Amino acid sequence: MKMQRANQAFPAFLKQEAEALDQIIDQLRQARVAMHRFIEVRVGEEELVIPYRIYHQGYEDAFDHLTETQSILYSCLLTRHHDGHVRQGQLERILSVHEPWIVPFVFQLTGEYVIQILETVEAHLPKFDPVLYGRFIRDNQAYFQTTQARMISYWDCYYRRLYKHPSDYVGFRVFAKFREFSKSC
Repeated sequence: MKMQRANQAFPAFLKQEAEALDQIIDQLRQARVAMHRFIEVRVGEEELVIPYRIYHQGYEDAFDHLTETQSILYSCLLTRHHDGHVRQGQLERILSVHEPWIVPFVFQLTGEYVIQILETVEAHLPKFDPVLYGRFIRDNQAYFQTTQARMISYWDCYYRRLYKHPSDYVGFRVFAKFREFSKSC
């Protein structure tokens, strides 16, 4: 399976760093990307294409070859890893970065089934920049609705018996906060 280029997932001003990341990943021959599915979002004035899922092992070795910026880009991409533990670990690495292009990688994780990831996001919500998240949500309304619906579907399928009231489930609380962000700025 051919690797989607990293520079499609990030704004144009990061093109040089993303292309260098592509070369390093290619040299290590470690990554495969699910090309049949991807996530299209708007960040500022740019349309970005984020891989839905990345499959590879031994990704830790790549960090030794990356600059600080490339490392952040790579962590963003690894939030799309097939292993939920990897996604959560990389999420924790990028949560402190307050850039608009980080938001879609964090936001995508809130529509997935791993409750520990939702708990991590909720724990960090007080540190989120409401302006960044609010603008992203307003610029990507259909994506917001789809992601929220996916969260509700996973709650219904896996967690409804444990959390009978929506307010008891972390996903509903996270999305309530996101809705606040979208209205406040």
